[in-house]
Amino acid sequence: MMIAADEQVAFRPRYSADESSNEAYAEDLRQQRFQGRKRRFYAVIILIIGFISVTVIFRIYYFIAGGIITVDGSIKQNSLAKKESFGFFNDIPNNMWKEKKTASKKAVKLQNKMITKTSNMLSESGANIDERKWWEQNWLPNFSCDNKMFIGGKWICEPSRIIDLADEHRDVIGRKKKRQRGRKECLIYVSGGNDVEFGHQFSSFVEARMAELHKDEPGVDLSICEIHIFNHFIDPALLANMVQQGKGIHIHPFGFRPENKESMGVAGDGSATAFKTFKETVKELGHTGKSLSILAIDCEGCEWDIYKEVLSSDVMTVQQVLFQMHGTPFIANRFFVAMHNAGYAIFHREEVGVSVYDYSFLKLAPSYFGSTKPQLRQPTNNPEK
Repeated sequence: MMIAADEQVAFRPRYSADESSNEAYAEDLRQQRFQGRKRRFYAVIILIIGFISVTVIFRIYYFIAGGIITVDGSIKQNSLAKKESFGFFNDIPNNMWKEKKTASKKAVKLQNKMITKTSNMLSESGANIDERKWWEQNWLPNFSCDNKMFIGGKWICEPSRIIDLADEHRDVIGRKKKRQRGRKECLIYVSGGNDVEFGHQFSSFVEARMAELHKDEPGVDLSICEIHIFNHFIDPALLANMVQQGKGIHIHPFGFRPENKESMGVAGDGSATAFKTFKETVKELGHTGKSLSILAIDCEGCEWDIYKEVLSSDVMTVQQVLFQMHGTPFIANRFFVAMHNAGYAIFHREEVGVSVYDYSFLKLAPSYFGSTKPQLRQPTNNPEK
């Protein structure tokens, strides 16, 4: 077919000589590589933004719901209590735990008002203006332990849970490696007051609970807790006859003293050590850095000084602290504020004598109270130094 002259067009090659040169080819490759790198860069940016967005959404959800998504997609609705109690409460729903937190914060705010109102009732000389009124208005329980129990003259927050968690821990350790002979999964220190009775009753409680947990497993070691009694009043031989050493009970012929009371370090005749500091005891028993389930101390007034060692982070973590408080010294508020700031909530208090109160504290995470903290006020007559 012939093309008319007016329809003919000049033939032009697809690439000119310049476009087909080695330089043009190299430039083309360079542009292609640049575009490829740019596309990869944008892809990485999109992935990073996506990852950050998912993380932020997850954290917002975690904050609102207080839950943790498990492998199967379910949500643990008790994670908040478990987190803020260091694993102690693992079955309290988040909504109930938040109600506890709200009530606790209200109690602390009320206590702040009481400190301002009653701080002038504390006297450095010990001649208290109105100690009964001060105790009536100050440092009431600020945490509700639903299943506290009275054992051996002392109130403990959910002692069954202490045993259950220790037993679970033992099972985990047992699956990984052979248990060390004589090694216990919880530690109890008790000194002063009815320490022997408490040690005996708590040991019996431990065995009863362990027998219940392992009723179909004969031969299981029921003395899962290691109970240490510190008593310098009774002869160790007599103490050994009062309790059964085979039930995890250990007797020590000395009591606790504050670090600043060195004169309490020896017995009256100077023949033996009657008192040791809390730090000395922990180190001597090889418990440094371990967790203490219960520390119960009744030392007739030394509690106002010895608490500083108990709160020392380089000694050991104490889950529950049971103190018997004597008198109303001018440093009383300082003691309770220090306990609170260390994370200890008051779950029980009881008057057992004239200006003598039994207090039970439970260790919680700082996030439980958040920024709600008691504030010290200077007594108008004798400022705290």
